Amino acid sequence: MEPNLRYLACLRLSSDSDASTAIERQRRSIEHYLAAPHVSGILAGEAEDADVSGGLSPFKRPALGKWLNNRADDFDVIIAYRLDRLTRRALHFNELLKWCQENGKFIVCVEEGFDLSTGPGKMMAQITAVFAEAEWDTIQARIANGVKTRLENRSWLVGAPPTGYRIKPVEGERRKVLEIDPDFLPVIDEIFDRVLDGQSTHRIAKDFNIRNIPTWGDHLRALKGEKAKGIQWQAVIINKFIRSSWVPGIYTYKGEAILDDDGDPVILPETPLLDLDEWHEMVAKIAPKGKSAGATRVAKSLLAGVAKCGECGSALARVKTSGSLRKDGTRAEGKFFYRCTSRFRGGKCSKGAYISVDELDGLVNDLLMTTIGKWEMYEKTAAAPSMARELQAARARRDRLEADYLAGRYDGEGQADSYWRMHKSLSGKIAGLEKQEEQREHQSLKATGKRYSEVWATKDESDRREFLREYNVTVYVWRDPLPNMAPKNRNGLILDAGDITRMAEEVNLITGFDAESILFGYQVPNHWIDASELFTPEGREEVERVYGTANLPEVVQRLQIKTKRMSGLESFLASVPTI
Repeated sequence: MEPNLRYLACLRLSSDSDASTAIERQRRSIEHYLAAPHVSGILAGEAEDADVSGGLSPFKRPALGKWLNNRADDFDVIIAYRLDRLTRRALHFNELLKWCQENGKFIVCVEEGFDLSTGPGKMMAQITAVFAEAEWDTIQARIANGVKTRLENRSWLVGAPPTGYRIKPVEGERRKVLEIDPDFLPVIDEIFDRVLDGQSTHRIAKDFNIRNIPTWGDHLRALKGEKAKGIQWQAVIINKFIRSSWVPGIYTYKGEAILDDDGDPVILPETPLLDLDEWHEMVAKIAPKGKSAGATRVAKSLLAGVAKCGECGSALARVKTSGSLRKDGTRAEGKFFYRCTSRFRGGKCSKGAYISVDELDGLVNDLLMTTIGKWEMYEKTAAAPSMARELQAARARRDRLEADYLAGRYDGEGQADSYWRMHKSLSGKIAGLEKQEEQREHQSLKATGKRYSEVWATKDESDRREFLREYNVTVYVWRDPLPNMAPKNRNGLILDAGDITRMAEEVNLITGFDAESILFGYQVPNHWIDASELFTPEGREEVERVYGTANLPEVVQRLQIKTKRMSGLESFLASVPTI
């Protein structure tokens, strides 16, 4: 090879700690080679990849990859202490060799004495690469077996403990396990309790910062005797923690849960922070609530997306008046009102709802507390995340494995054991995924041990709004729904209890109705809530005498049909004119 060429030194240390090939030793050997008189090489740079597996392609290594992909013009020769410092995969070596041929580069391996600018050198390097790959496979098998053994006895492998846990040495044994950190547990318990009560993680983070509660990172620094950084709590930090698979103690590798022979996830701590069902429920609690189709954008107030105009069904938007003009020429502070968006924007609603925010919020709060608030609160058990895609992939892998077995590709010595081991693992995984998908389709209800009024009292305005929207509660507001209403008290409303009613029905808390929902009214005609009065001529006549008309608003007709309280109600309502 010509002297005075530019050399790129490739240095690598595996994640499995090659003590005999430390970075400094590799560097000295390369420098000694370049200093030889017949070489007189110029060191163009170093590509140092510490803690990088030999199974990773050279083109994907952090340091070497940058030189190969972006700086090919800056060197002439790739030099490494030994071939396995470049790669332990024969396929990857051939890719690198082809790249060098196409780009006019050479490869030199100091210890083996390979100079790939010659034919014999290329042949010997390829043979050595095959043996290097076999050695790498042996190393990986040894590591995998070690990991499997340590997982079976719940041993902690490596690294800092996950949030909420501490590492504990096992007395009399050369291993460590994870256990719950009792000093940080009160913080975690408070997060869980407040999330289950329906409080937002933004509110929790704000409160923790006011109370100067240290984050997990600062807690670990305090344990080490280090100074706290004063990192602030954020909603995203709490959300990330709750979604972490370490909350139920699931051990993952490259983002995928490791499963045991029965297809269940490996739970590393003997006692995790939550069991799987509790974790799924917690994750469901912080899941973003999607905006309903066709929903009108409204101001952020208690009844945003909840209150609607009884006349036309349009959403109510919060608006602020300009304030009355004082005698001195200044204006008083404006007040907030809910107003029908259809009438406000020039729609066809002729008598749109218009009510102060304080009045409507107060009426809804009182109505909820005197009705739904007395019920015991039930919730659907949280569903685990859908694993349909993973299940389909696992079945396809098992099908391919079985096809290969039938084709005789596992007939070699020792290969049958390998096949059955893989088949058992895949079958266990499929069984676990099938069980999880079946559970998703059969959600049940469970009592929370609290009444709705208790849960409501713990929430701020933002949390209360999300609570109403989550359960599809709707409030319809009318102006002058009753005859001769006083000017200062001229509003009436109907509250549709939405999903809260259906959940109560499912556990037989409310009986006597075959209803999708139950309606509660305030200052509206009685027959708007229960149309049974209109079923007889006498009843209809009495309704007309009291209210002036028995006709039902279109919105009320839809609500009556939705409740389905009486047999034949739909056909009856079809004959009743609307107003």
